Amino acid sequence: MTEPTADPESEPGAIVAPDSPASITRTSVLAFFAADYVAMSPDGKMNVNGAFFSLLRFPAFPATMPTLGIGVVIEMPFQDAMQDHSIRIVLRGPEHQELPVGVQATFRTAPGIEAQYGEPQLVPFGVTIPSVQIPTQGVYQLVLWFDNVEKATYRLRATQFPMTISAGFAPGPQGPAGP
Repeated sequence: MTEPTADPESEPGAIVAPDSPASITRTSVLAFFAADYVAMSPDGKMNVNGAFFSLLRFPAFPATMPTLGIGVVIEMPFQDAMQDHSIRIVLRGPEHQELPVGVQATFRTAPGIEAQYGEPQLVPFGVTIPSVQIPTQGVYQLVLWFDNVEKATYRLRATQFPMTISAGFAPGPQGPAGP
């Protein structure tokens, strides 16, 4: 978030203009990530479990992820409130093909009662997609479009990792050892 900064030569607490007009007029992606689970609460908080992984290990391909959570936080400038916007997220495969995994939505935001005039808004999105098919090994990318402009990517690598079976704990003939 770009905040006006105090000029070190002025009085303490004095506010000066931002660095450039672009710093207060552009939409920014503050967070874009994969997780096991992402959900939004009514108060705008994002509930996340198992986030920021980049390696997917499977014993064989094609493989299925039980769930794929996706979290996004967008900072929107004040003047973009009360306008229609669109968000689209897809999973791109190792050969840059779009897989049939994705989310899209159209939305409109409004400043909250507590917002200061001119203050940018944080707009969080969270979704969990069940049973995501990963057809082969390779590098996958989650791709985020905002208002039909590609804004961010998140890299995931799928690899084959043989499963090993643990013998587990086996008590000796006298029973479990211990004090």
